[in-house]
Amino acid sequence: MNGSALIDALSLMGLEASAVGNHEFDKGPAELRRMQNGGCHPLDGCKGPHHFGGAGFRYLAASTVDEATGKTIFPPYTVKRFDGVPVAFIGLTLKGTPDIVAVSGTAGLAFKDEAETVNALVPELRAQGIEAIVVLIHEGGAPAGDSADYNGDKAVIVKSKV
Repeated sequence: MNGSALIDALSLMGLEASAVGNHEFDKGPAELRRMQNGGCHPLDGCKGPHHFGGAGFRYLAASTVDEATGKTIFPPYTVKRFDGVPVAFIGLTLKGTPDIVAVSGTAGLAFKDEAETVNALVPELRAQGIEAIVVLIHEGGAPAGDSADYNGDKAVIVKSKV
C-alpha cells in the first residue's frame, strides 16, 4: 500500500489526530507535508482515480522542530471536547528518531525530549482551562499475543477477554 492509499484509509476510518512517528520521515519532511496537505507526488505525479487531498486527520508534532524557523513542523496539540470537557491531545515523536531514520529524512529537523516537551506545554494548556491531557507517541515494542508478518511489518492480533 502506498503512502497516499494508507492516508486515505486512515482518514476513512475516522482517525482525527496522530503523532508523527519514525516511518513518516522515511521520505523526508516535504513528503510528510504532502501526506498532510495533499497534492501529487513530485516524481510519480498523480495516480489513481482521484486527486490525493491529503490526510483527513491532523498530524501532531510537539517535539519535532524545523531548525530554520524554530517552530514545530505540525501543531503540537489539538483540543477536543467530550461532554463539554476540554481534553488536549499532544503528539510526540521520539527524540531518537534521527538514529533510526536515514539522515535525508530528518535533515533540518530537531527532535526534543518527550517529557520536557510535554512539561513545557502544561502551563499553556492549563491557562486554557485544560486539565485532561492525552499524550500520543509513536513508540515501538514487542507485540503481545499472536502476530502475523506482512511485508516485513508486524500486524498484531489483540485477543481480549471481556
